[in-house]
Amino acid sequence: MARNSRSRSIKAIASHRAEDAMWGIPESPEFSAAQHLINEFKTHENDEAEWLKMYQKIAGETDDPLVRFLLSLIIADEERHHQIIDRMISRLKNDLISTRPERISQGKKVADAKSAGLGAMLERFREVERNGIKEYERLGKASGGSGHALFGLLCSTMVHDSAKHIGILDFLRRRVGKPKGINKKKRKR
Repeated sequence: MARNSRSRSIKAIASHRAEDAMWGIPESPEFSAAQHLINEFKTHENDEAEWLKMYQKIAGETDDPLVRFLLSLIIADEERHHQIIDRMISRLKNDLISTRPERISQGKKVADAKSAGLGAMLERFREVERNGIKEYERLGKASGGSGHALFGLLCSTMVHDSAKHIGILDFLRRRVGKPKGINKKKRKR
């Protein structure tokens, strides 16, 4: 399957380059890299769309409510992935056609009066997510031990979601900056 995806991606890239050459569009390294990413995301999105249809078909045909419920969790995630990939592709396309010299860099920090309050809230959210992970792990162990393996599985998925949330919050903290009064732990000398 991966080989098939890769060959489709290569064909798409070659097709775009041929069209660009026909119109006399020079290929810059930035353009080439962005176009390559767009093609890769589109290929991945098309592959996932096929699998999503299969998930939906199985979920719609099953009489087992547990199977339908668990597949609905996967379907919701896959639909969200599709939306995220669409947004990423749109952003890459905008970057390709953008002529704005003041484009915001990914590393640029937001500096305004609200950022201190936002930074403090992000820090609090991280703490809540870390505590949530501990609690879900505890509940997962308790559930599995009491014969409710499904509950243990669901708690495990929530641990992964909380870890993902922490990654997002870390990105936002870097963008906003640390709130005043929150320092890294001092190293012992």
